[in-house]
Order: sequence, then structure tokens, then C-alpha cells
Amino acid sequence: MPVNTYPDSVTNSWPLARGTVPEREAFALGATVLFVLFAGDAVPNTLTWVGAGILWAAVAAWGISVLVRARPPMVRTPRSLWFFLAWCLLSVVWSHWRPATIASITVQVICAAIAFAIASTLTWRRILDAVSLAMRWVLMLSLVFEAFVAVVVRHPIAPIWTHYGDAKIPDAFYFSRAELFTGGRIQGLPGNANLLAMVALLAAIAVAVQFAEGRMGRNRTIGWLVVAVAVLLLTRSSTVLAAALVVVVALVVTLWIRRVPTERRTPRYLVVLVAAVVVAVVGFLARGTVSELLGKGADATGRGEIWQRVLGLVDQHPVVGWGWIGYWWPDIPTLADLAHRKGVTYLQAHDAYLDVWMQTGIIGLLLFALYVVTTLNRSWSSATRIGYDQTLSPRAFDPVSLLPLLVVVALLVQSVAESRLLYQGNWVLFALIAIKTRIVLVGEEPRSTGDGPRTPPAKREFRRAVSR
Repeated sequence: MPVNTYPDSVTNSWPLARGTVPEREAFALGATVLFVLFAGDAVPNTLTWVGAGILWAAVAAWGISVLVRARPPMVRTPRSLWFFLAWCLLSVVWSHWRPATIASITVQVICAAIAFAIASTLTWRRILDAVSLAMRWVLMLSLVFEAFVAVVVRHPIAPIWTHYGDAKIPDAFYFSRAELFTGGRIQGLPGNANLLAMVALLAAIAVAVQFAEGRMGRNRTIGWLVVAVAVLLLTRSSTVLAAALVVVVALVVTLWIRRVPTERRTPRYLVVLVAAVVVAVVGFLARGTVSELLGKGADATGRGEIWQRVLGLVDQHPVVGWGWIGYWWPDIPTLADLAHRKGVTYLQAHDAYLDVWMQTGIIGLLLFALYVVTTLNRSWSSATRIGYDQTLSPRAFDPVSLLPLLVVVALLVQSVAESRLLYQGNWVLFALIAIKTRIVLVGEEPRSTGDGPRTPPAKREFRRAVSR
């Protein structure tokens, strides 16, 4: 008798909200959206802002089309997300940059709607595949791009839409600084070393989970993990290295918790809580030393000065904020003149929570914190909760159940030093996980034939031979 690799019955009707949308189209949309958004500045830097706008609009139209055809129910979606977006929309009333608020909240809602479409039409395993595929393509093309610039072009290149001429410009203005073989930090397609490093971390998480799930062979897994680690070393992002460390700790704690039945976990939860409080207190008291150890200096590479200036804006409108804007617009003097460093104007607070406080006030910050905490809680439940099959027998451990927690932890650690959680790829990926964990946890999701093979072909043949 053949070995059944699925512990439960397999259905061809999940997700129920796919409607008339083919599984292949839903997967293509998920992978494309994540690739385009995490490719970052590569889109406008190669297509100009006009071309980038056309591409983004086309992908958005595709996503809305899938959402309309799938018609997923709104019942099991995170209310905290919609409450936060509603407050951002309401801030139009008192916004100090009303046109920017209207445009920004429109994009924000569209991105959340596309995340809703992906979460409703793909199973957790296909979401895992989409994340892995998108991140691996960004990594691969980034290395090809950096190699081409370093070997063929042999000098830094600026975005295609710029006209700097012979003017001396800051290094941050270059699309690539041709430093692949010179010991400098590579920037890849995102045009930023920190963002490329986060792509590498997300790729490593997805590939490792795919391997544990039996969805990727050992040699391919080792190859991609080597690539991801190499990119982490070449980018030398202290923030992402810290995020990787926290992800590993979260993984170890999760597996330690899962080793005991639910009713006997209280002592272990207490140990984790005490350890977390101690680490948090020590980290806060020694934040300057920790920052210097990470190579950021006691001022966190200028972030301290930026935070102080943003807090100055917070003091002026602490309750309702200045109005939602997401990524700061460079033509708004209040924001454009706020954060300058080494000839570069930074258009973010370099802290997602401080950014939200400044833009939407303490009310918006509380709503956003509720959205973040509830998503983290559901992701933790996904990783630690024991699932049951139709006979009420405990299901075997699903490695894919770790994906939401590990990705959420990585994004949240980065959000302390970067505001990316509020826009582009980080916003969509976090919203995708927030919505999907509200729809169904990994351990409660029926298996679907659309999930594809769970083990590599060679291993499946071996299993068939053994079972005969």
C-alpha cells in the first residue's frame, strides 16, 4: 500500500474563496506582487517613475481583478487592520498634507486588498512557495546585476531617471556602487543594502521551511542558503543580522514549547516571559553599547537625531497626528527638511511606531499596536498549537506552521530601525500573514491538491519502491 504523505483527507476545494480564479493565476499573482515590491528601487531605477507607475498600476489592477472574481468573505479578517486603515483615512480631515494623505491611503488600501486576495486564494503551502520564489529571484537577479556592474561597467551607476552629470553625489544616490569585489556593501535590485539583506533573511526562512516540509531537495536548499548567507555577509546590515538572531531565538523557543503538551506549558511560558523581560531591560539600559557592538555607534547611525526631530513633531500634535502619509513625500517642507545626514535627505522616521505616532497620533499608534500584537499572537498560535485531523487525532508537526511567526518576527525587528513595515513589500507581506492567520491557522487548514507534491520526485519514487 502506498505511503500517504498527508495525515488528513485531501480536498480540491480549498481555499473555498478562490471562486473562478485558477490556482496557477493566484500563485502567479502572489509571487509577482512580492517580487515587484521587494525588488524595490529596481523598478523606477530601470523603468523611470512613469514606467514604474504603469507597472505598479497593472499589478494592482490584476490583484483587484482576482479579488473581485474570488469574492472572499470579509467575516474572518483582522478588524484591527481595517480599524487602523479607517483611522488613517479619517486623518484626511485634519491632515496638514491632505492631497498626500488621500493618495497615500488609497495606495495603502489597495495594497491591503491585494494581500487579502492572495491570502484568500492560496493555501499556506502555496504562500510559502510564493514567498520563496519571489525572494530567491530578487537575490539571484541582485547578484547578477552587481556582478555585471562590477565586471562590465566597473563604476557606480545612478538611476536611469537622474541627470547628475559630473556632479559629486552621496553614495546613497547610486543604484549600484560596483562594490561586489571591493569589500563594500552591495545594494542589489532594492538599491539599498539593508533592504537586500532583509530579502536574504526572508529567502533563508522560506527555503529552510520548504526543506523541512519536504518541498525542496537538500542540494537546492544548501545552494540557496549559501546564497542567502553570502548576501547577508556582503550587505553587512546590522539591523538584519539582529533580526536573524531574534528569528533563531524565536525558532528555538517555539520548538522547546512544542515539546510538551499544551496543559504542561505554563512553567515554560513563565521562563520565556522572565527571560524576555530581562533581555528587554538589559537591552534598553545598554542600548548605546549594543548599538556600538553592531557597528552603528551610540547614535544608531544618526537615527537618534532623526528620532528626536520626529518627536518634536509628535509634541505638536500628540493625539491625532499630522495626517497619514506613509513614506514621506520629498516636496513637503515639514518632512523634507527634517532628516538630513551626509548630504542625504531621509524620508522616514527610521522607526515604524514613531512614524505612526507622528502621522496618526496616539490613537493611531494604539490601533497599529493592536494590529501588530494580534498578528504576532496568531502567528505564535500557528507555530505552537497542536492541530487535529478529522478523527480528532493529533496531526503531525507541519514545519510550514513556523513560517508566519518567523517572518513576522523578522519584519517586527526591522521595524524598530526602519519604517518599511508601513509601505511596499513589508506592508503587503505583513498584511498577508495578518489576514491569512485570521482566516485559518496552518494546523487547521485542510490539505489541498493545489499544494502540489510535498516531497521531491526522487524521494517520492524511493517511497513507492519501499512501500511495494
